[in-house]
Amino acid sequence: MVKTYVGQWLYTFPWSQVVSGFWQKFPNPYTGHVLSEDTYYRTVTEDQKLISKRLLAKTNKLPRWGERLFYRGTASTIGFIIEESVCDLKQKIFTTNTVNINLKSLMTVEETCVYRPDKNDESRTICEKKVVAQGELFGFKTPLETFAIQRYKKNQELASLGLEFILHKLYLPQLPPPPVTGIKTPDTRTFSRKLSDKAKHLLKSSNNDTL
Repeated sequence: MVKTYVGQWLYTFPWSQVVSGFWQKFPNPYTGHVLSEDTYYRTVTEDQKLISKRLLAKTNKLPRWGERLFYRGTASTIGFIIEESVCDLKQKIFTTNTVNINLKSLMTVEETCVYRPDKNDESRTICEKKVVAQGELFGFKTPLETFAIQRYKKNQELASLGLEFILHKLYLPQLPPPPVTGIKTPDTRTFSRKLSDKAKHLLKSSNNDTL
């Protein structure tokens, strides 16, 4: 049994700007939990599709009850994630898929996002999101899946607000940026180089399971 969440976000910017902003969204005031990002593969196909693969490192703190049972030191609070994306320039469809490559003994969380122009107004972009959480630890599958979905609901909103912040900064520089409220997480990206090295080592030893 797995838990699934489906959601949607509307950006008041055209598709081309949203896709361009996507690659420039880090850092922003809403994503202090994103520690590093590394693009390790990128190509343009003959049919004008941009295919990219990135390795992300994010803070991934367990709930208090989880810390008592599973805590293994600082490394257990860092999640390493593979992000694969396909940008179809002809059809104007941008699809991203992310999945964790560590902590899989606890659970696997996979997210798919599809960005398309709004059919009713092409100056806007709709992002359809789906996440699937599957617990792997016998006796704790349901609590882990519930926690993952609740955490995702919070983080996906922050991610969307962060992209909106960057879009305003890039394409509406004459206007003041949207106010940032309710963010207490410090920006910890100063650790990005160390984490990037660790992430690359983890990727190399992952036996290409998710590539």
